[in-house]
Amino acid sequence: MRQESGTENWLKGVWGSSATDVYAVGENGTILHYGGSEWSKMNSMTIEHLYAVWGTSDANIYAVGAAGTILHFNGVLWSDEIQSGTTNNLRAIWGSGTNDIYVVGDKGTILHYDGLNWSSMDSGTTAWLLGVWGSSHNNLYAVGGYYDGVGIWFDLNSWDGGAILHYDGTNWSEIQSDISYRLTSIWGSSASNIYTVGAQATILHYADDSTDETCIVKNLYGKDSDKVTLMRHFRDKRLAKTLGGRLAINAYYSLSPLMVKIIGYNDGVKGVLKSLIDTMLPLCAE
Repeated sequence: MRQESGTENWLKGVWGSSATDVYAVGENGTILHYGGSEWSKMNSMTIEHLYAVWGTSDANIYAVGAAGTILHFNGVLWSDEIQSGTTNNLRAIWGSGTNDIYVVGDKGTILHYDGLNWSSMDSGTTAWLLGVWGSSHNNLYAVGGYYDGVGIWFDLNSWDGGAILHYDGTNWSEIQSDISYRLTSIWGSSASNIYTVGAQATILHYADDSTDETCIVKNLYGKDSDKVTLMRHFRDKRLAKTLGGRLAINAYYSLSPLMVKIIGYNDGVKGVLKSLIDTMLPLCAE
């Protein structure tokens, strides 16, 4: 059901602490609040575009945006007193708690808040980072793409591939993914089940090898098998680059848990499946 926002400005991000406490942010410093019945405008104290909003409670909320803008809401008023230390646009925000918050943005910008101060982190990349999410304080991902900084933002020709970064609690490092298009958002239900999406209908799924006992191929061969490595390479380098391939990947991970349960300990069925997969392996290597 469409709701009346009371603004003509484009809205870029939304977050809520409950069904009756929701915040939306957007162009020209727009911040709207939903109290359960209608949306109302709030005084953001800025005219900068806002791209994302996130919080830990109804009295501890952050909004980030253009020109290094970071706003804080204490449950009563929004404040623009935070000095981010950057003039780059800030695109996304996530935290594991009140004293562990991360903000990402243009030109590889990553900021961290430890409960007292905001500080810049070495991202090791020049990619424009558009999304951030983590399962804990030592397992975070940031996604984005390589933008030339000059061309039209929505023009694919202005971008040169996507980027995925991982943070292990000490350092950020870029994951080599050969992604053709920029990635715009990331979310997971756990460290072993993560999705990222982006331009050209891109959807990528990450399943942690160490916990994925419900994957058919790993169940048949063992997660350290060369055959598993070959098929993973085929998935990432070939299938993930086309819409049909990405749909096939999603279908595979959706059906795998059920198939593993059906297979169980039936050596006969396992033998048949191995024979079929072994027949396809040469095609994966091409």
